[in-house]
Amino acid sequence: MFVEFISEYAGVLYTLGTLGLVVFLYGYAYHMYFAQKRGERDYEKYADLALHDGLNDELIEPREAIQSKSK
Repeated sequence: MFVEFISEYAGVLYTLGTLGLVVFLYGYAYHMYFAQKRGERDYEKYADLALHDGLNDELIEPREAIQSKSK
């Protein structure tokens, strides 16, 4: 019964899944853009992390800020 439903509506389920993922992707991009614009987070620092990933490099965010958020 369940397998018949899936095989019968596979195209519809695929389309709904694809649309759901597209909405999620654009929503996430919107969130990142406006978080950077408001100054909540600087994503350019995270993008630069691939170039500066040594143990002695400067931290992106101070450890105190990370620990105080988790409390």
